[in-house]
Amino acid sequence: MIEHLKISLIFFIKKIKFLAFLILSISISSQSMVEFAIEHEALKRTYLKYIPTDINLDNQVDLFIGLHGYTGTASGFEKQTSGGFNDAADKYQFIAIYPQGLYFNSIENNSSSFVSSWNDLAGSKTKTPNGEICSIDADIYPKYPNCNEGGRCSYTSCNDDLGFIKKIVDRAKEDHKIRDIYLLGMSNGGNMAQALACKYPTIFKGVVNIVGMQHKDLSCIPEKPVNFIIYGGIKDTVIPPIDIEASDGYFYEPMSNTFKAWSEQFECKSINQSNFTLYDDFKKNLASDCNDNVQIISLLNKDRGHLWPGIDRSVGYCYSEPQSTLDYSRCNFSISNKWGNDFLINLLFNLAD
Repeated sequence: MIEHLKISLIFFIKKIKFLAFLILSISISSQSMVEFAIEHEALKRTYLKYIPTDINLDNQVDLFIGLHGYTGTASGFEKQTSGGFNDAADKYQFIAIYPQGLYFNSIENNSSSFVSSWNDLAGSKTKTPNGEICSIDADIYPKYPNCNEGGRCSYTSCNDDLGFIKKIVDRAKEDHKIRDIYLLGMSNGGNMAQALACKYPTIFKGVVNIVGMQHKDLSCIPEKPVNFIIYGGIKDTVIPPIDIEASDGYFYEPMSNTFKAWSEQFECKSINQSNFTLYDDFKKNLASDCNDNVQIISLLNKDRGHLWPGIDRSVGYCYSEPQSTLDYSRCNFSISNKWGNDFLINLLFNLAD
């Protein structure tokens, strides 16, 4: 009898544990990102979407779109941004979407490497009005199989990535009551964010280019005003924010030139410069009293390199299989804290007020 009761008790405890695990699994699953696909240029293009569990979708909600860097992934971007952009979505109650750039496996010297990118209409080109986008002895990157027109210095996809992102925006508007749309990009994703701001300035409430200076003499300026933040790290040798050759031999437009060009384009009447400290030391330029009341901001981090704000190492990319569950163990950088996401999101919200 006692043995029977013991067996029954053990079975009951195991059942409770199983139910608890099942409930936890459902909870985790309901908070995970979901993959979606769109056909564009006869290709299946994918993106991840995260919706906070407690968000009220009956009301209007904001949408944030995050673009990964060169060789990055949609799922990797979520972790790369100061420890998790989905946490920020929960905190500020917005929908987050992470598109995936076109990718392929490059085979060189009997080894395979994963390559992904965004065609910001500069990296797929090789020449500018004043010469090539890289030096004669620059590193040469793998070429996309379909990019026949790309020259020696080209390294990105040649596909219509601008149109792909536009389709994602259109679908999001169909599926949800979208209030404002914000766009952020890191490195090559920052190049792409700026290109999208130039192509579709009326779509976005605010755009942030993180360490993604566009190539020299190819940096775009939109015809219509849009709130814009460009961010660089003074120690960045991958995509320098100042007028020096990058470590791989490529040339980029100095951040100060972009700030000046956009400020002049939107006829901004007030330019203010300040220095402040938020974990790191910053130099800030603010252009205000512009057409349509937009603002242009340049932020130079005096302590960091090719990094999203709040990340420790000089260069960091978070690798995972494209659109897979997140594999944080493959992220080759450390997180000092999560101040970066809060910093950028609050800047965007303040610009939009």
